[in-house]
Amino acid sequence: MARPHRYLVRMLLFLAAVGGVVVFLHAQLIQAFMNAPILNSIIVFVLLLGIAENFRQVLILNPEVSWIRGFQTDTHVPRATVRRLRLLVPMVAMIGERRGGKLQLSASATRTLLDGISSRLEESRDLSRYLVGLLIFLGLLGTLWWLLETVSAVSWVITSLSSA
Repeated sequence: MARPHRYLVRMLLFLAAVGGVVVFLHAQLIQAFMNAPILNSIIVFVLLLGIAENFRQVLILNPEVSWIRGFQTDTHVPRATVRRLRLLVPMVAMIGERRGGKLQLSASATRTLLDGISSRLEESRDLSRYLVGLLIFLGLLGTLWWLLETVSAVSWVITSLSSA
């Protein structure tokens, strides 16, 4: 199982690239931001919340990976690591304290364990999916808002031309 650190590095590199684009376009972004500062502040807040949540999701995997690596190499895993486990709790309970000998799980027991881990991973991704949907909704709301502003401005121009 791969360590989550390399994914964290990729995430940080992507954020650095986006940050570079933001620095390069900061004048235009500030001007666009000031057109609807309240809505744009909400969008930025939800974006930062989503970024923090995704980083948290990756960091949660550290104890799980440490436990699996310790189990594979038959080294002692500290109790503090076992207490922080969230995804592998059923596996730890089923395996218990392994002292010598080989552990063998049936195909159905292995499938049950993997299905449980998969469902826990899906549950933990729900908030990230919700935040992505919320960002899309807020972006569409901002677009609709400014389309309505444009239509009303065009309407005002047309009425002022016809009265002249």
